[in-house]
Amino acid sequence: MPEATADDQAQGYIRARQLQAVDRLIPTMMIAVIACAGALYAFQRHAHPVALPIWFVAVLLFCGWRVVTTVRRNARTPRRTVSARAMRNLTAEAALTVVCLMSVPSWLLSQTTGTTYAILVCLLTGILWAGCLTLATVRAAAMVYVGTGAVVVVIGLLWADQDFEHLMLASLFPLGALTAMRSVDTQAKMFLDNQRQQQSLTKQSDLISLLLKDYEEQTSDWLWETDASLRYADPSDRFVEAFGQPLHVIRGAALGSLLEDEETAGNAAARSEVRACAEARQPFRDVVVPFTRAGERRWWLISGRPVYDETGTFLGYRGVCSDVTTAKAAELRIAHLAHHDALTGLPNRAFMSESLHQALRDPDRACLAVLSLDLDGFKAVNDRYGHPGGDALLTSVAERLQSEVSGGDIVARFGGDEFVILNVAFTSPSEVEDLARRLIESLSASIPHGDESVTIGVSVGIAFAPTDGRTAEELLKNADAALYRAKTEGRGTFRFFEPEMDRKLQARQRLVQDLRNALTRDELRLDYQPFVVSETGVISGCEALLRWRHPERGMISPVEFIPLAEESGLIVPIGVWVIQQACREAASWPSTYRVSVNVSPVQFRSRELPQVILAALTSSGLTPSRLEVEVTEAVLIDDADTALDILRQIRSLGVRVALDDFGTGYSSLSYLRRFPFDKIKIDRSFIRELDTRHDSQVIVQAIRDMAQGLGMTVTAEGVETEDQAKRLRRTGCEELQGFLYSRPRPASELTFRHGEMFSETIRLRA
Repeated sequence: MPEATADDQAQGYIRARQLQAVDRLIPTMMIAVIACAGALYAFQRHAHPVALPIWFVAVLLFCGWRVVTTVRRNARTPRRTVSARAMRNLTAEAALTVVCLMSVPSWLLSQTTGTTYAILVCLLTGILWAGCLTLATVRAAAMVYVGTGAVVVVIGLLWADQDFEHLMLASLFPLGALTAMRSVDTQAKMFLDNQRQQQSLTKQSDLISLLLKDYEEQTSDWLWETDASLRYADPSDRFVEAFGQPLHVIRGAALGSLLEDEETAGNAAARSEVRACAEARQPFRDVVVPFTRAGERRWWLISGRPVYDETGTFLGYRGVCSDVTTAKAAELRIAHLAHHDALTGLPNRAFMSESLHQALRDPDRACLAVLSLDLDGFKAVNDRYGHPGGDALLTSVAERLQSEVSGGDIVARFGGDEFVILNVAFTSPSEVEDLARRLIESLSASIPHGDESVTIGVSVGIAFAPTDGRTAEELLKNADAALYRAKTEGRGTFRFFEPEMDRKLQARQRLVQDLRNALTRDELRLDYQPFVVSETGVISGCEALLRWRHPERGMISPVEFIPLAEESGLIVPIGVWVIQQACREAASWPSTYRVSVNVSPVQFRSRELPQVILAALTSSGLTPSRLEVEVTEAVLIDDADTALDILRQIRSLGVRVALDDFGTGYSSLSYLRRFPFDKIKIDRSFIRELDTRHDSQVIVQAIRDMAQGLGMTVTAEGVETEDQAKRLRRTGCEELQGFLYSRPRPASELTFRHGEMFSETIRLRA
């Protein structure tokens, strides 16, 4: 026997579904026929004592047999396929059935009149349509049943008489039969189309399952699923292997329970998030679950969505999981390097600033103190023993400082020989004074250095919150002011900050008012500092830098007036002017040069920034791709979603977006995942010590590698020496910027010849 083809198998499957649909309806039809035949028998048995009982018994036996055989067949597992012969048998059976059921009632039409006649016509019509509906999925069988039944009835009608009334009634049954056949044809086509569609969906499902299995085998991800009670079901081999537990332990375990690790920070919160979404039947995506396995810290990234059947019944969850331990470890390492001092292991300025911000936001903390420390005599030790000796001394100092503070205090190194302590574990200023005395005493004691010992000292400045400042910046500034007083008054001592700042405050207010008038008086201007292609030294554009020439004080440093502009809100109109002026002046440059503009976080509090940029581009005629907007992560801290939406609007204009001062913040990495910046600018603090500090070299290389993987370019700012430039070229930084190439200069000092930019101060280096 030849092997069945795929098409034959598909046809056999459809025939099986057709017979299955018929079998579901036959018991009901047969029982209804028995009831109607019984009623006819009871009503007419005296009028026809021979023919009617024989017919009723025949109907009873035939219908009973069909009910029993069909019920048994329905109780068995549905057949996968049925031959064409079975369909022919059903068609023949349909013809025999209709003859059996309708022959005697049709004959009785010639034997009765009146009400009995009407009852017989209704009975015959019902039997005809009941069989039509039951066999509707099998077109041939239904057609034979209806056609044969109509012929039998017409013969019965015309057998009685051929008058006009009987002829009219006889003509109605063929018309009804045609209507029934048309209905059968429509129903059969709909059923076949539905079955073919189901077959197609089944094939697609099988294909998807095959692809998913292949995907799971070929990638580092694995698939998981649960049942409706949110317990793992049918775990794959990869899933079992990843968990490292027996199959029987995984199957039936509650969602997330296998990753339970209360001692690992963030584990409970992540599992609660997954569980809450699952119980609410909500999808979840990229939930990072940290846990410890065999003493090793690991991170898994989990996504899932609810699955329902065609009736809307919840079936469980399906999802994917991946091991992101390598990526998270690298991210944490970079974050640690960016927030801790590589030499001493102490937190750095960024970490201290964030900790101070958090402490100030804590409503349960009534007061805190900031101690600013500067070593006395460190330079002499460093000059005598060199950098290795100085580094060893700083490490010893860090250890002594940590030994003197309480558990909740934070010791940070701000760079060089500057340290800052955040003191929160005190109840009165006298305790802070005692701490300052202990610090001075501890660091005044000789420190072993090889076979010798060295002696240094320390000066301390102290500021309290909230009396000496309500922000981290104010407290650090005032602690530094107190430190300056301590150093000028003899060193080796401490001083509290004193609110003698009335005069300085008034000077600040006057400066704010002068800044308010600076725009109308044409006192502001833009200087431009070029950035060059690292490999060729060719200038690719300039960064616009705001300058203010005060009518009385002369040039005022941006470090002094820009914070004032941000605090007073003047940065918004000033920022509009900067964008307009930069676009207007850059429009006159050759088309190969870009212009970069810094945008303040304050400007992002208004959603009008994209419109301001669009208006400036339109009025100046500058091509959007030649404008680059530089933002720091401070823009994204207060309301990241709003800021990212504004950045996307700016990006949609065709304007480039750069992340400035990268590495100095505390959450830059998370923003790189949420927004595709065009460029990253490495902060000058890493470049400044690039020649002397290995940690700076490691951080710069890590930032460059990460940017390359994300499709971003890198600009290093603050390049001042040839050695720095050479190192940066070796790391792969695309652009360099700094005094090595040019100081910021007014646009009037930039000239162009043959499409290239020149300035007396620009030195192009290959």
